[in-house]
This record gives sequence, C-alpha cells and structure tokens, in this order.
Amino acid sequence: MHTLYDVLKKEIVDVMRHMEDRGLNYGRSGNASIRVKGTEYVLITPSGLPKASLTPSDVLVVTMDGDVVEGVHRPTVEMPLHTTIYRRYDYVNSVIHAHGIYTTALAVAREPIPPIVEEMVIYVGGDVRVTEYAPFGSGELAERAAEALMGRKAALLANHGVVACGYDIQEALEVLTLVERVAQVYLLSRLAGRTTTLPEESVELQRKLFIERLKRNSPSTEIP
Repeated sequence: MHTLYDVLKKEIVDVMRHMEDRGLNYGRSGNASIRVKGTEYVLITPSGLPKASLTPSDVLVVTMDGDVVEGVHRPTVEMPLHTTIYRRYDYVNSVIHAHGIYTTALAVAREPIPPIVEEMVIYVGGDVRVTEYAPFGSGELAERAAEALMGRKAALLANHGVVACGYDIQEALEVLTLVERVAQVYLLSRLAGRTTTLPEESVELQRKLFIERLKRNSPSTEIP
C-alpha cells in the first residue's frame, strides 16, 4: 500500500512531466511543492535535475525551516519561495514556479496582466501583479512574491517567471495553465491593436466568486 507521501511525490512528478509536455516549463528550470496538511513538512522538487525525468524517489521531504528530512538530492534553490508563501497563506497547500514563454515574456517586460477574461478573476483573483526584481533563490524574492500574491493565486517574478498556488497541486497547475494562456491572449490582443479590460462591476462580481471558492477550502481565512 502506498503511503500518503508516496502518493504526493507521484503527483509532483506527474505535474512536472505534464508541464514539460505542454510547454509550461522546460529542462532543469521550475519547481513544485506540496505542503503536507496538518504537519510542518513540505514535499519539494530537487535542484539541478531535468524536471520531466524525475522519479518519486527524487522528491525531497523538508521542514518549513528548510531542513532535509528525506531525500538524497539538494532541494530547489527556490525553497524559500515555497515556504514563505506557506507561512503567509494558510489556504495554500501547493506552489508551482515555472518559466513558461508568455508569462516569462511579461515578467521580463515587468508588465502585469490586467483582468481581461472572466475566468482570470474567478480562479486567480484579478490582475496578475509583477514583483520588483530580486535574485533567484533569495529571501528577498520570496518576500516580494508572497506580497504580490496577496488576494491572488499567481504572480509574475520580474525577469524570471511565474508562481502559482492552490489548495492542492491540481489547482496550482490549473492556475498556472490559465495564467500562461491569458498571458498569450494579452500579448496577442496588443498585437491586434487593442486590449480591453473587463468592466469594473464585472470584476467585482467575479472577485466575490473567487473569495467564496477560497472560503470553501479555508473557512476561517481572512481574504484581503
């Protein structure tokens, strides 16, 4: 019988392969984690390995303080990004960081994604903000990302990529996929000559739906 950790490790491996297949990430870049509910443990991808060829045994178990409990590899250098987000938001149980083409293009341009389609507000929370630049793997980057995620489930990391989160890893992947697609639509609409955001009253209505969905997963959470 598989233990819970075995199941969660396989989920991480499957998601990383899916991301490579769909062009959401590539090569040795990107990372993903799952917080084990009710514990201080996090399952997280290793550093320096091709993510599409990971096996469950490559996934590490670490504490929220970054100590390795299980695994033979070094954890991703972005571990502070993951643990900082978990400490800040108790409704987040999975974090994915990726280097998709369109989200990274906007991160390099340091341009946020405005609310241009309804599902973006319902599932992400509204516009996708861009952090100020900070070096990869740094505590400064982790803090800036966590700040940009306030009231949202995704953020762009300046000159770097995107971070998405969710109640579980499937939701985090859904958010990541949606944001990459909306980034593509946004760039194409600008090439077409015009980008029109949703009406403010529509954003407010969809924002309420987003908050309702969050509260179903974490009833005691205060949502900014």
